[in-house]
Amino acid sequence: MRESLQERVQDQDFPHWRRNLAVLWCAQFISLCGFSLSVPFAPYFLRELAPGASEPRIRLYAGLSSLLTQVAFAVAAPLWGWVADRYGRKKMVLRAASMGAVVLGCMGFCQYAWQFLLLRFLQGCFTGTIAASTTLVACNTPRHRAGFALGMLSSSIFSGDMTGLLLGGILSERFGFRNSFHVSCGLLVVTTLTVLFLVREHFTPPTPEETSSYQGGWQDTWQWILLPALPVLAIYGVHSLARLMDQSQIALYVEELNGGMGFPGRELYTGWIMGAGALGAVLSGFLLARHIDARAAAIAQWLGGMAGCAVLLMALLPFLLPATPRIQPLGFPRETTWAVVAMIPLRFLMVFCAGGMEPICTAWISKVTEPARRGVMFGYAQAVRSCGSGMGHLGACILAPLLGVNAVYWTIPLAFFATSAMVAAFQGKIQGRIRQVERLAEKTP
Repeated sequence: MRESLQERVQDQDFPHWRRNLAVLWCAQFISLCGFSLSVPFAPYFLRELAPGASEPRIRLYAGLSSLLTQVAFAVAAPLWGWVADRYGRKKMVLRAASMGAVVLGCMGFCQYAWQFLLLRFLQGCFTGTIAASTTLVACNTPRHRAGFALGMLSSSIFSGDMTGLLLGGILSERFGFRNSFHVSCGLLVVTTLTVLFLVREHFTPPTPEETSSYQGGWQDTWQWILLPALPVLAIYGVHSLARLMDQSQIALYVEELNGGMGFPGRELYTGWIMGAGALGAVLSGFLLARHIDARAAAIAQWLGGMAGCAVLLMALLPFLLPATPRIQPLGFPRETTWAVVAMIPLRFLMVFCAGGMEPICTAWISKVTEPARRGVMFGYAQAVRSCGSGMGHLGACILAPLLGVNAVYWTIPLAFFATSAMVAAFQGKIQGRIRQVERLAEKTP
């Protein structure tokens, strides 16, 4: 009865949390749909911008386009988290969405590869709708609803990915890459207006005493914010490396499995494969959200192992399945290979598992951090995520030009298996920190 009463009190403290979750779910769906319409097909667009470049150089450009974005995210995210804790989290969502509209719109006018790479760097500096929305939901949701809310929000992220990838493959093939960037710009404008008029934020600016309590420089930041969350951040970083390592190369891998540059249908099948992965993440968000708080560690270990096995099978496809004869799957207008068809369920399984781990990590980050410091904590978490992703992209930049794209898919399973091992090793420390934060919250009037 006492716990039920505490939960009712917490719900009353955040009267708009359900409405905000619904609105931000829709806003994140639209914004991720906008990004996924165009950005995942960057390797093909770079080939248009640099028609004389060799294939290894195109792979290098593709890796750099993702690496630069993640480096910028890693540098800028803690700053935006600091701003969010002092001036409000809703403003950070508006900043990320509006700047995303500007950057994506400008990408459609690029004439040279260096212009596109510069805009990808600026994208990392000024956007970041996922981190901003996650912080807003985490800080405006009762503690006992945090796992559920963040799990549901993650499903919007990947469902937006799925829809954008499916539509992006069609738009790119029929209307060209530039028009896809312009449509993306329009969708980010819709996101900005949706958040501006419909989200209600429960935000109280910190008092000077609260601000000074964790403004003592890097030593205090390390001791009071980062060190208690270090096990979760380590898991999040390695998971991000595994989850995003092939992001810049998957389009080229699908093209290779499809028969190479001379065979049509690359955009279509890339969209379907990546869309299948996003569908897997949507389902994992819905199916696992209610179980995150109770059995997060066991679920995370299982998901890491399954994701590693799925990627290992992707690496084996060229050796297991013949390139000829080509087939035309039911309902598809283009012929392709068995390997490309097999990528659809394997990508679904991989991202179902990897996508399920994402809300577990964000829920843990929220629970091991005191409420007044969650903005800056999620900023650092975004930096860790970007560092992990950046290391993955850097590895892809090295492996793909030297050993081929397939080499990337031999590396990813190691990171997924390492994630499962880290969850098993650190779960005791994570649960101890969560209980400590809960006790501090009970003492706070």
